[in-house]
Amino acid sequence: MSGEVPGRFDDASRSALYRIMELRRDIRKFCPGEIDPAALDRILRAADVAPSVGFSQPWAFIVVRDAGVRARVRESFLRCREAESARFPADRREKYLAYKLEGIAESTLNLCVAADLRPRDEAILGTTVQPDAVRASVCCAVQNLWLAARAEGLGVGWVSIVEPAVLRRELGLPAGVEPIAYLCIGHAEAFHERPMLEETKWRARRELSELVHMDRFRGGASGAPVRESAPKEAGIPPFDEAAATASLDYQRLLTKPHGSLGRLEEIAAWYAGAHGRFPPPRPERAEVAVFCADHGVVVEGVSAYPSSVTAAMVANVMSGGAAISCIAQRLRVGVTLVDVGVAGDLSIAPVNPRIPLVRAKVRAGTGNLRVEMAMHPDEARAALDVGRRVASQAVEAGGTLLAVGEIGIGNTTSAAALICALTGALPEDVVGLGTGVGEDIRARKVQIVADGLRRYGSTLVDPLTLLSGLGGLELAAMCGFLLEAARRRTPVVLDGYLAVAAALVAKRFEPAVTSYLLASHASAERGAAIAVGALGLRPLLDLGLRLGEGTGAVLALDLVRTAVETQLAMSTFATAGVPR
Repeated sequence: MSGEVPGRFDDASRSALYRIMELRRDIRKFCPGEIDPAALDRILRAADVAPSVGFSQPWAFIVVRDAGVRARVRESFLRCREAESARFPADRREKYLAYKLEGIAESTLNLCVAADLRPRDEAILGTTVQPDAVRASVCCAVQNLWLAARAEGLGVGWVSIVEPAVLRRELGLPAGVEPIAYLCIGHAEAFHERPMLEETKWRARRELSELVHMDRFRGGASGAPVRESAPKEAGIPPFDEAAATASLDYQRLLTKPHGSLGRLEEIAAWYAGAHGRFPPPRPERAEVAVFCADHGVVVEGVSAYPSSVTAAMVANVMSGGAAISCIAQRLRVGVTLVDVGVAGDLSIAPVNPRIPLVRAKVRAGTGNLRVEMAMHPDEARAALDVGRRVASQAVEAGGTLLAVGEIGIGNTTSAAALICALTGALPEDVVGLGTGVGEDIRARKVQIVADGLRRYGSTLVDPLTLLSGLGGLELAAMCGFLLEAARRRTPVVLDGYLAVAAALVAKRFEPAVTSYLLASHASAERGAAIAVGALGLRPLLDLGLRLGEGTGAVLALDLVRTAVETQLAMSTFATAGVPR
């Protein structure tokens, strides 16, 4: 098509615009000097004309000049940088720590760009299924601001390594106002042609052809395949229907009317199908993994108990005094107790415990899901990996039947939020009484879950984002445990409300996982039936349980053992000489 394109800028304007984009840099080194107030006003106005979903203008700009505030924010940065450096091998860690990564103190001013997520008179148009579009709008404002600053000859640096809780405290951000970007703005020591991490060879720039996909996420603009990353671990194998059928067929040969053992016959077939062979291995070694962590949402008053009870209960399990300790001992089930995120004081733990504690803490409790992400995606991944390792070790130690449970004050609020997000159910239909709270606190929990869902509640959100936004460290670990057990063809008995919530997340990661799961009991917690139904499972027991700790799972696990051992030990009509 030839001729002028309506609305197209002239060549000089287009060239300038593209040049500004090309030379936008993340600045770490600044020179002294004030910023022209008129230039600052132009920069903020450029941010304010960014596109926003539903014309919401959800951004807020907090200009920070106070030296004390900036010093405390920098202290947070240094703490976070030190913690982040531990993720790298020694040589890479040394290189990372040598970089100048921020100019919090040296820049002329700091600027926090926040998202105002508080309820409005009516819902923001366009956010029904993608509530994160509000945050994306704020990121557009940040980009506008950055490009405008570059056009004004000013440098901008984004400080992403800082604790949101510190920003909320230091800047007085109310609940529902979330920091998105903390920026340093001032006169740059120099503008470089290439990004610093590219210049220092920390990472090479990827070719655009690798990043462009046509119609579907395969193949670049030229039709050439995108370069694949390293091969992933094998996925979950399909449930072996042939082995399950062989088990059911064998039931017809046993000295009893066919079907007379009811669900025990189904359970034996499920066990064989999960292991992929008949006869299956005897379930002689059974293990329950109990993952323990705290939840920041406890500050909202959602529990009848304080967060410190989590640590106290962990110590009680270790000493043998908890329900799970007693039941597991009675039924000859091993207990693996894992601290994946306990915030409280564990110095009270016994020195010579009956049940040792596996110390695999990712962080000390999650954030408050009502006002922030429960955890960073990297932390969610780390917790998933904890669960995977525990499952792997249990199988390698000879475990042929596993169970999973948890301990964590405040975790039913996280579970309710995940169940709502993954099933589309309403908070009022899912939120229960948890540790035994009254209806007034339940109503508060409903509102808190609704607040969290406004940010992360879309059923289209990927499972890692859901875990990071709404989940718990023990929930993520349970999810990883289930996925790895299924990958290794090892059946798992789920405990109650928390376990089925984790199973829903695992199903979003890998739908095939559900074939390897058994729901132990019909939890008394409201919403548990919704989750179990969404998994396509049918609880084995109905005892009014709602304790957690893996207690219901271990009780049901013993029935699974009984079902399998009975089938393998019974005589057939032929061997017993009983006429049919």
